[in-house]
Amino acid sequence: MINLFLVDDHDFLNQGIKAVLIKHCNAIKVIGSATSGIDALKQLETLKVDIVLLDIVMPEMDGITCCSRIKNVFPEIKIIAFTGELNPEILIQIWLQKADGILLKTCGINELISTIKDVMSGQKIIGKHVPSFFELCEISETKSTPKLTRTELEVLKLLATGLTRQQVADKMYRSKYTVEFHCKNLLKKFKTNRINSIIAEARKERIIK
Repeated sequence: MINLFLVDDHDFLNQGIKAVLIKHCNAIKVIGSATSGIDALKQLETLKVDIVLLDIVMPEMDGITCCSRIKNVFPEIKIIAFTGELNPEILIQIWLQKADGILLKTCGINELISTIKDVMSGQKIIGKHVPSFFELCEISETKSTPKLTRTELEVLKLLATGLTRQQVADKMYRSKYTVEFHCKNLLKKFKTNRINSIIAEARKERIIK
């Protein structure tokens, strides 16, 4: 029996996956779920979990941070990133945090079940239709300044025009959570807690106009 734990900020998705697995696979048991990374970490302390099916873009604590913490505290637990995001810059980051698999939420039940079983057997799995993030993850060639991904640069340029984060998300046809995720990475890379400071430095270094 494979003990599976689900983490997604949309609980209806957690419950839907649980119902589907009950119907189609008696070798996988959902023993718990959480709608945030913080709650997941607390529950994992008291549960015997084999695999975590983990969303990437979530409020409070994103899946990349959650993946890193799970691997540090519970190294025996395997993690499958279960995401709707196709952004290679996001995918490469969770892969570097030692995720054991990446699977799109659009996958079918057969792929979901086979991926869970394969990961449990020790394989590293990248699901069908997951973008080839190793090749597509582009970074800025600027050497004297923090290296930015293509999407981080796009977010920064739009913020510099005076748009709010929600307006940037709307313009990029992305969720606000995705924009927040990239903003957090920008703050880390520029070692500041203010976006305005990043914009000023980026203009000074001619990263943006």
